[in-house]
Formats: sequence, structure tokens, C-alpha cells
Amino acid sequence: MKNKKFAAFRANGDVAKIDIDLTGAAVTVTSTAEPELYIEYSKGLRPVFCERDGAVTVKQRGGLFAKLRRPVINVYVPECTVPDLCIDAERGNIYIDGGIFGDAAITGGMMSVKIDGAIFENLRIEAAELDVCAGGMTVKNLANTIAADGRVEIEKTFCKKAECRLKKGNIGLCGAACDFAVLNSEDGSIYANMLGSESDYTIALDAAAVSGCGNTYGGDKFIRARAAKGSIVLDFEHAPRFDEAEELGEYEELHA
Repeated sequence: MKNKKFAAFRANGDVAKIDIDLTGAAVTVTSTAEPELYIEYSKGLRPVFCERDGAVTVKQRGGLFAKLRRPVINVYVPECTVPDLCIDAERGNIYIDGGIFGDAAITGGMMSVKIDGAIFENLRIEAAELDVCAGGMTVKNLANTIAADGRVEIEKTFCKKAECRLKKGNIGLCGAACDFAVLNSEDGSIYANMLGSESDYTIALDAAAVSGCGNTYGGDKFIRARAAKGSIVLDFEHAPRFDEAEELGEYEELHA
């Protein structure tokens, strides 16, 4: 395969928001010890950059062959900053490898999203066709995933509130610590493995078939799951207590 030729953009100051608008590309967002935001991209991307008032915007130029290109963009985010992140793509592969962010939104048409070990204030992922694989992440407030068709697999994650709604597709929430979770698939199945015990939760399940746990009331935490045409499996994992203060300590220090 022919090697891609790369060019680069480096921000002139601190960045509070990163806004990426693409027709289609493979995007990797990585934390770095470097002091400035640095963006590397294949020349086929033909981007337009704008840096203003702490925000960096990257927009892909259109054109006759824009939808046929498969460009690559690598975004290196200084670990000393906590920017908001917005990625919108008609189609694309998105990979977020670590880092600490404010509000993040990943939206588009046909999307594949992978997240490893990142921290967010809020996270929203929404697309027509969506494949999500996330692990070891922390969402301080709301993690929200919406798609017409797709698959969502989230493992070993902490978030105050998790919402996942698919019209068609399967949902997996494994080894998760959530105070409030709403999982809904109109045409698919749901598997959830939550940290803690059944008595910690108020549980409301609605599906063609349910196994593991049934509806219960009285717990301080809440999980509601609905699989209109599929099955729900819910169980619990007794694990060391999640230390929210320790996990979010780094975030709070940088976000202050």
C-alpha cells in the first residue's frame, strides 16, 4: 500500500475547544506531554484550520472526490489542558486514546468509535449507524449514546448517568459503575454487568425474555432496561468499591 504523505498544524496558544468537521476520515485523538495542540493529517484531507478565542476548528474541504478519499488525522492534545471536543463526520473511524476532556460530542452518519481510558465531563455519541467499543473511561456526569442501527459495548467504566438508545442493535454494559442507567433497544438484546449488589439498585426491566435479576425496588441506584423484541441479561459483580474521588482527582485538579 502506498504510504500517505502528512502535513501538520500547531496551535499558537492554549486550546479550550477542538471542533472537527469531516466528510470522512480516520481520526485519532491522543494525550501528549507536549505543551501545544498538534494536528497531523494526510494531505488528502485538504483541511481548513481556524484558531480563534481558544478554539481550534478543522473543516474538510468538499469537492468532487471528497467522499472517495480516506484521509487520516491525528490530534495530539496537551495533557495539561481540558478542552471540549466535537467531532462530526458523515462517515469515519474515531479513536480516543486517553486524555482529559470537558464536554465531548461525536456525531455523524456511519461511525465507528473506540475509546480507551479517557475522562470526560459529559459524553454524547450519536449517529445513524454506529459501532462503539469503549473501556476504562470515566464520565463525570452523563454518557449518552443514540443510534438507529448499531452495537454498543462499554466495559469497566464509571459514569454518574448512562443512557443508551438503539432502534436496532445490541447493548453491552460490563463491569460498570453507574448511579443511573437507562438502556433501550427496540430490536436487539441487552447485557449488563454492574458493580455492586442487586440490593444497591432499583431495577425496572422490560423484554421478551429476562434472566439474571428481576424488578426490585428500594436501592439508591437505578437501572432501567427495555428490549422490545429481544432479551435482557442483568447480573452484578462484587468488586472493590469504586473510589470516585481518586478516579476524578486528576480531572478536578486540571479543570479547576
